[in-house]
This record gives sequence, C-alpha cells and structure tokens, in this order.
Amino acid sequence: MKRAAALILSALFYIGAFMLTFLYSTEHNILYFSYLLPPLVAVYFVIAGNIFARRLGLNRCLLWLIMNVGGGMCSWILLLVCFPMLLFNGFILFFILPVTAVFAVVWAVVGIGFLCVRLWKRRAGSADGTGQPSFTRPKRTGAWKEKLTGIVRVVGVMGLVLSMAFLYVGVKGIVTVRPASSYEDMGVHTFYPYQALPTSVENTSTGRDKRLNPTKTVYVIDYKTLDGSGYQWHVNTGNSKSEANRILAAGESVERRVLSIKETGKYITVEAELTADTYVEGQKQRYFWMVGLSGGYLVLCLAGWVVVKQSQKKG
Repeated sequence: MKRAAALILSALFYIGAFMLTFLYSTEHNILYFSYLLPPLVAVYFVIAGNIFARRLGLNRCLLWLIMNVGGGMCSWILLLVCFPMLLFNGFILFFILPVTAVFAVVWAVVGIGFLCVRLWKRRAGSADGTGQPSFTRPKRTGAWKEKLTGIVRVVGVMGLVLSMAFLYVGVKGIVTVRPASSYEDMGVHTFYPYQALPTSVENTSTGRDKRLNPTKTVYVIDYKTLDGSGYQWHVNTGNSKSEANRILAAGESVERRVLSIKETGKYITVEAELTADTYVEGQKQRYFWMVGLSGGYLVLCLAGWVVVKQSQKKG
C-alpha cells in the first residue's frame, strides 16, 4: 500500500510540475517549459527514488516508468483538454519536440550517474579485503507478476480519477453548449492590431508569490476591423511586453468569422473556415469524445473489478 501511494504521489508530482511549468512558460518564454520541466522531474526522481528505495524497497525502474509513462500521458491529455487550441496547425509540436529532446539528454545524464555509482560500489565491495565470496539473494518466483500487478493498480487508479474528471467536464460542456440556431453568421472580417494594453489579472500561482502579488500584469493585443463594422478581437500575449510590441509593430492582419449570439446580442470570433454549424459540431464532438472515452474506461474498470471478485470467490 505504501509503495502504491509513493507511485501515485510521484505521478501527481509529475502532473503538477508539468502544468505549473507550462503555465509559467506561457507567461514568460515558451522555452522555459523545455528547460525547467526535465531537470525538475529528474531531481525529484533522484531524491525520491533513493528515499523510496531505502525505506520502502521500491524499484527505481518502476518509479521511473510510472512517472514518465503514467504521469506523462496524463499530463499531455490534461494539457490538451485544458488548451485544445494547441492541436491546431501542429502547434503542439513546438512543445513536444523540445521537451523530448531535453528529457533524453537529462535522463541519459542521470542514467550514466547511476551506472557510475553502481560500478563504484561494486569495486568498493570487491576490495573489502575479506577474501570471502559474495552471494546474491535469489529472486523470488513470480516477483515480476507482483510488479506488473502493482503497475496495473497504480495506472488504473490514476486513470479512474482522470476519467471521472473528464466525464464531469464533458457532461457539463454538452449541457452548456449553445445550439447552432442561437448564432447568426455575420461573415468573415479582417482584423488588424492597433494597440497593446497592460491588464491586471488574478495571479494563478500559489504560495508566497500569490500572497505578495495577488494580481499580475499581462499585455493584451486589441484587434479591430477597418470596414466600419466595429468588431474587436483580443489576444493575451502574457506578460512579455516585447512580444506584444513585436506583434503590434508587425501589423499582420487576421481573418476571423464573427458569430452573433441572438439571445444576448454579444458576439464571438472563430476561425474563418468555421461556420456556426461546424463550430458547434466541433464543440459537441470534443465533449462527446470526452464522455465516451471516460465512460468506457469506467465500464472497463467495473468489469475488471467484477471479474477479480468472481475469481477470488472461486479461489
């Protein structure tokens, strides 16, 4: 039980570090995501791996597998659910490729370090001067089955928690999404950047930084049309003033479709290739996929639990 708790804690640490470094990098520099996350995870692995190995007898390879496979998959899924726009135009590659490259280098260094320590210990043990042969403890039969069962349990619990969260978000999204008939298509308009304004927003960080700075300043690029329609569009560029000034100086236009909400009189802007029908259909498909996948996983968990209970009764 303690080993499973340690594995779950490590996976949650990976997810938390992943999301925090991502949010921090989007506000400062996107390269920080690649530079901060791999060393942070590696340092935790070295420190926690030694503690868990000595006190709980936890295998470091199992810890590495749960953190990087279980925690990594959950982190990317959670990121795409929170920021689905990353899937458009292959923008997700700007995050995956640099992080993967840095992770490869960091884990190679960590692996070489562990190998050097192991060789040093073996050489020190062989030079103890006792002259007595060393014996290794025989491996238990079926130990690999126990490790595999532990991995399945930990991954299953993590998947259960995430599936319940996705099910809630999906059902809520399906209920609150507006029908296509509630929008009126106002056509495609060309938007031009005309000003960058500093705006105070709530500081989403935690701890001492949150207490000292309850708000933070971000720079918002305001776009507007020049055809007399008066439509506006706003883009948050984070707290990088230089990036906001660069976008403003470039003056590149963006084409977006305007959808007016009949009930409120307000409007939203979407990609130019979308219509009210395709926009609403895309939202519904995303939420239906979330509900379907999470619901299917819950059904599989229930079926597996029933099978295990039946086998225990027969045994």
